[in-house]
Amino acid sequence: MGELDWNEQGKAANAGLEPLRFMIGEWIGRGESHGEAVDGVLSVQPLLDGTWLQAAERMNDADGKQVHSDLAFYRFDAEAEALEVLQLFDHGHRMNTTVEITDNGFRWVTGPGGPRLVFAFDSESLSYTVILPGEQAPAVQMTYKRA
Repeated sequence: MGELDWNEQGKAANAGLEPLRFMIGEWIGRGESHGEAVDGVLSVQPLLDGTWLQAAERMNDADGKQVHSDLAFYRFDAEAEALEVLQLFDHGHRMNTTVEITDNGFRWVTGPGGPRLVFAFDSESLSYTVILPGEQAPAVQMTYKRA
């Protein structure tokens, strides 16, 4: 890739990530995970030249015991012209999937065998729901407010 191509790719990657930049910052949340009440902390920061966003989430139960943690790395793939996320989470798991912008947030496009993750936001909060394959009820529901 020539120097101009390199620069243009960076500009496209930066512009393509714009719909998710609202998440940058510190968030405090509450919700339910697998039937248990949980408190959450979500920290989102830009990485490298700002063309990546790292979202680190940690959930604790009512006793303060950590029940879940994960890292999600968002980027815009300029060649594919698509947002994507690489998620690393407990027990050595990872998921790499496309992100689709919706009217009031975004969703992860995981296919029929994967969990459904839908994120919604407004001026005061960010919430998400996870529905596992074959289930109707959410396995996880969280609502975050800026810290």
